[in-house]
Amino acid sequence: MEPIILKRADHNVSRQNMTSAAVKVLYRLKDEGYTAYVAGGGVRDLLLNRNPKDFDVATNATPEQIRKMFRNCRLVGRRFRLAHILFRGEVIETATFRAPVPDDGDETVHCENTLRVGESGMVMRDNIFGTPEEDAMRRDFTINALFYNIADFSIIDYAGGLKDLDDKIIRVIGEPDKRFAEDPVRMIRAARFAGTLGFEIEQEAYESICRNKDLLASAAPSRMYEEVQKLFFCGHAKEVFQWLEKTGLLHPMFHDFSHWIDEDKARHDWVIQTLEQMDRWRQAGLRVHPALLFSLIFGEYHEFLIKQLEEGGQTPHDASRNAIQNHLRPMCDNVRVPKQVIYQVCDIMTNQRRFERTQGRRPQRFIQTRGFLDAFLFFKFSSKAHNRNQELLEFWTEQRKSNPPKQTQRKKKRGPNNTNPDGEMPIE
Repeated sequence: MEPIILKRADHNVSRQNMTSAAVKVLYRLKDEGYTAYVAGGGVRDLLLNRNPKDFDVATNATPEQIRKMFRNCRLVGRRFRLAHILFRGEVIETATFRAPVPDDGDETVHCENTLRVGESGMVMRDNIFGTPEEDAMRRDFTINALFYNIADFSIIDYAGGLKDLDDKIIRVIGEPDKRFAEDPVRMIRAARFAGTLGFEIEQEAYESICRNKDLLASAAPSRMYEEVQKLFFCGHAKEVFQWLEKTGLLHPMFHDFSHWIDEDKARHDWVIQTLEQMDRWRQAGLRVHPALLFSLIFGEYHEFLIKQLEEGGQTPHDASRNAIQNHLRPMCDNVRVPKQVIYQVCDIMTNQRRFERTQGRRPQRFIQTRGFLDAFLFFKFSSKAHNRNQELLEFWTEQRKSNPPKQTQRKKKRGPNNTNPDGEMPIE
């Protein structure tokens, strides 16, 4: 297949919009005689005048050859053998061109016995090296199969991605049913790209997702956890969530929770308000760490579960911890939430009762605890979302101003990332 090639004068992608680390890797590979392309999302985002979150490089150098070239390189991955080239504050993921998964498992011409396919059709391991064209055609979506060639600054399109970018379409490369069986997480990625970019999912792919959504049960829980964070930290969480609902992906991801919100529109409204707040924080350059993310998204559901346990005779403290553990631990079968995150969610919810205690020195002591800020952000959001506890909210807002947390009691790496200088994150 002859690719579409856009010469430098016919596109807007420039090295000036790439990080110096990415450019260094490209030129080092090129100077050593290898083909070197920027691949995937970086090219897509630059063509759309968006800022890529990272730059991936594709090359005909093998992982071992890449490691010999770069002292700051480490090889990672089992399913896909990748080279991570480490720079200060940045990692350039560099992969060897790969061939598509062969229909016949014995057809492993370019590989070192490194293809393994599970019973469901999901690819468990795949290190079959190939050509640039084969690499492009094995990628998930056409808009992610674009290359930028450092040798002549051209854009190379083997899969029709340029047209789909113009048409704002998320199109699967190959047969959707087969590609989603190979990697079920691709269905979630389709929803994320559609929501983030404001694109439509091509009809055949959309119908395939609706048919195959239950394949998510076979996806690696650790990968699912990474994808969930990407879904809700992308800056367009509300739109992505709507695609998850539309395609039915929400049910296999969060089974009990999704059925619970389906029962009452007001419950659904809480989730939408939460996601809108996440998007405002993201657009302001702020980040929420995972424990606060899960606390906010599942907040009303957790309050519902806690109330049920309290009515059954448990103390508020025990009810809070048991409700959250009983919800999040089974969810780990699909989405592997780390234990530390579960414990932090428990702390956020159990601390909510402390906002009712306003006498003596209790408020000052509470403010100085490490978990106060997260608990306060949840309390502030839930108070505004439900129009409740307004007097308490005013009291604690004033207490924070007159008793700022002591910096020595907070470890920089443990708290929310990129908050405002005083640790506050605005809630609307």
